[in-house]
Amino acid sequence: MECNYYSWLAKTLVDRGICADVRVSVPGMPDPHVCRRAKWIPHCEEVLKCDANSVVVGHSSGAVCALRLAERNVLRGIVLVAGYDDDLGDENERASGYFGPDPFDYEKMKTNCTKGIDAVIGLRDSLVPAEVQRALAAKLDARETLCERRDHFFTPPAEEIVEAIMHFV
Repeated sequence: MECNYYSWLAKTLVDRGICADVRVSVPGMPDPHVCRRAKWIPHCEEVLKCDANSVVVGHSSGAVCALRLAERNVLRGIVLVAGYDDDLGDENERASGYFGPDPFDYEKMKTNCTKGIDAVIGLRDSLVPAEVQRALAAKLDARETLCERRDHFFTPPAEEIVEAIMHFV
């Protein structure tokens, strides 16, 4: 949890009084290296208790998980950080199970996210091309936050993500 912005974000949301209940499940996610859909979705539903009051922030593989979670569950919204809907030609991504055999149901995601979807996009992302992130945002009619100097959101602070969350509060 010390890498990326996760700890910083959880502390910031509580310290600023934005959220009282912040559930960060990293590194506690099951199967953290392959990020299998068959393990992550049940974890989000049963352990994290994501529901109609939840704003799910998903980063990278977590963003893909948030997409599939929103297909199955009514949520307040999702914030996709470095999100994508393509395996990016990566064998590990294909093994995760998020990219098939069933196609993404973007309409269901939009319907189930009652307050909308936000996409926080690093324009200098070295892992997920910005054009992939923007194409996903367009499919979802998501609000975009374009971050000119951001790579893959490895380091805090991440005020752009706080601002995206504020759309749902």
